[in-house]
Amino acid sequence: MLSARTGCRGSGERGWGSDDGAEGALGVLATGGIAAAFTAELVDLPDAEVVAVASRTEASAKAFAERFGIERAYGDWDALASDADIDVVYVATPHAAHRTAAGLCLEAGRNVLVEKAFTLNSREATELVALAAERGSFLMEAMWMYCNPLVRRLKALVDDGAVGEVRTVQADFGLAGPFPPSHRLRDPAQGGGALLDLGVYPVSFAHLLLGEPDDIKASAVLSPRAPTSRRRPCSPGTAGRWPRCTARSSVVRGPRRR
Repeated sequence: MLSARTGCRGSGERGWGSDDGAEGALGVLATGGIAAAFTAELVDLPDAEVVAVASRTEASAKAFAERFGIERAYGDWDALASDADIDVVYVATPHAAHRTAAGLCLEAGRNVLVEKAFTLNSREATELVALAAERGSFLMEAMWMYCNPLVRRLKALVDDGAVGEVRTVQADFGLAGPFPPSHRLRDPAQGGGALLDLGVYPVSFAHLLLGEPDDIKASAVLSPRAPTSRRRPCSPGTAGRWPRCTARSSVVRGPRRR
């Protein structure tokens, strides 16, 4: 579904942040860097209130709650999911845990905003979408690009035909390292690699402007640490609705930004 207020993509029957009367009491699941950045902005919004936070440890949850003036801090995810005062849970765990965390909240009847990448694979995504539909809950990937005013204006111009027919989209997104092997961008156990953490941006951008592709052709330079199950040749495919779309992502060795 589409959230009427943001115009961003979601799934389910209710739309938090739209005109259907849904409230703005939020719970934050996880206490890492992205959760902190999101919450720092959220606490300044007049129509949203962060009422609870959860982490795997109570100490981490309490420290986060004190930092942002949040009333309740939980040392386990179940307690947050079961909090009936929460309208929406923002899931900010590493994406390897998105299926578990979001599923837990949906099962408890919460609406859920899931940080990108939505899940590790299409099977997990399909399961979450089906669960949201079954429970009548709102479910959305937190793809900020879809909600960026500049991108939304570009989308409107394209839809109105102001730039003519879009026939080519080339999108690149890279991030300079180096990163240690344990970093989430490199660790296979955390869904590491350029594809899920960075590749979602150029792919989502192309999808926004061109719609669903008929065929996909993919190639990759795999890390030596990539699991053998990922070392499969890509199907060549044929040109479809994305005849000239290049979406690239990379994690490269380079100087640290100061």
